[in-house]
Amino acid sequence: MRAPQKSGTLYFNYKKTFSIVLFAVCDAHYRFTYVDIGAYGSQSDGGILRLSSFGDKLNNNLLNIPDDAAFPGTSKKTPHYFIGDEAFPLQENLMPPYGGKNRPVEERIYNYRISRGRRCIENAFGILAARFRIFHTVVFKDPENVDKLVQAAICLHNFIKQNEDNLPASQHRYVPLNFVDKEIDGQVIPGQWRNEVSQHCSLRRASDQRRLGARNAKQSASEYREFIKDYFNSHIGSVPWQNEAIQKM
Repeated sequence: MRAPQKSGTLYFNYKKTFSIVLFAVCDAHYRFTYVDIGAYGSQSDGGILRLSSFGDKLNNNLLNIPDDAAFPGTSKKTPHYFIGDEAFPLQENLMPPYGGKNRPVEERIYNYRISRGRRCIENAFGILAARFRIFHTVVFKDPENVDKLVQAAICLHNFIKQNEDNLPASQHRYVPLNFVDKEIDGQVIPGQWRNEVSQHCSLRRASDQRRLGARNAKQSASEYREFIKDYFNSHIGSVPWQNEAIQKM
């Protein structure tokens, strides 16, 4: 967006442009279930989570997350969890990947499986950016109006997506076949939205260089992640192509 007058570096992000931050959670159908709009572009992802109502409710167990449940084929119950990237802290209900390079094979497989789930939010943002072309350029509005534009786009996105999901796939127009990424035996086929969203799009994925990792995580959260990692590497929880897939990462 255009830098507001006398805002200094508040909105200046690591890509050397000015922006507000859209922090969001989505479901498996690319519908947004929580959004926090308007944080300064200079803020870190982890800081935005901590200051958001979502982060507050997550930390205080107020999100009405379902009771702990066992993975298929196992008996040990573990918490349901959200998936985040490396910028977010490890918590019992928030699982980021293992940070750093040259991780053991088992951890790389865990990271691959987590990245598959994270592709949902990447595609949700992609659909939003591709369909609402106001995001294809710099938005010359004040931050308050940019917030409202983003809110309106998200409401329309969810409304259209929810109604379209009740139609046969052949009748989908907002998100037609092949519009989002799909994976076949470990081979990712990019969605068509990627051809419509240019590098100059004003709605772009944030990235936080300050990785929080697991340094301050509760012991229980680390143990849960270890259990999930072991499950993904077991004969019960693995997928046939995962060993080959991590060689491409």
